[in-house]
Amino acid sequence: MIVTISREYGAGGLAVADGVAHALGYELLTDDVPKSVAERLGTSPQEVAERASSEQSLPERLLAGLGEGTVEVVSATGPRLPDEFDEAIRREIERTIRERAARGNVVILGRNAGAVLGARPDLVRVFLTAEREWRIVRLVASFGGTPASAAADIDRVDAARRRFARERYKIAWGDPRSYDLGVDVSRFGVEGATDVIVTAVRSANAQT
Repeated sequence: MIVTISREYGAGGLAVADGVAHALGYELLTDDVPKSVAERLGTSPQEVAERASSEQSLPERLLAGLGEGTVEVVSATGPRLPDEFDEAIRREIERTIRERAARGNVVILGRNAGAVLGARPDLVRVFLTAEREWRIVRLVASFGGTPASAAADIDRVDAARRRFARERYKIAWGDPRSYDLGVDVSRFGVEGATDVIVTAVRSANAQT
C-alpha cells in the first residue's frame, strides 16, 4: 500500500506520518526526496528543498536542511534559468515519488504525492487539518517566535500550497473530494490521528 499525507502547516504532519510508517512497518519518504533529486540534477539538497515549494517559512527551511551538511555541489551542465531549473526539480521530484511508489509499502509526506500518483487501488490519500490556535501553539513551542509570527507563517505557507496544487495539478488543496480521508489532528491528537489513518489503511488493504 501507498499512503500520501498532505497537511495544513503546523498540523503535525511529520509526527503523524512517522507514526503511521512505524505502525505499518512502511518506509517514510520525506527529506530524502531533495537528496535524490539533487544527485540527479547535480546541485545541493538545500537548493532543491528551497525551490521545490513556491514559498517556505524559516522553520520549514531549517527542517529541510537538517542533516544535509554544508557542501555545495556545482552542476556540470552549467547555469540554468530559474524557471527552467524549478521545473526540472519538480519533474525529478515527481519521478522519485513514482519510482518509490512502484515498490509499495511507503508513507509519502507532502509534495502533492497523491495528485502525482493519481487514481490507483493501492493508494490512500490523507489530508491533515487542525484548529488554527492549536497549530499556532504547536509552532511556537517547536520553533519559538511569537503567536503573530506563527500565524503569519500559517497563512503564507498554506496559501502557497493551495496555489501550487491548483496551478500545477488542477486540484483544490484540502478539498475532501481530492482525498480519501481527512483527519483533524487537533481533535484526535497526534497518536489518535495516527491510529485513525492506520486503521483506514489496513481496511483499504483488505479490500485490494
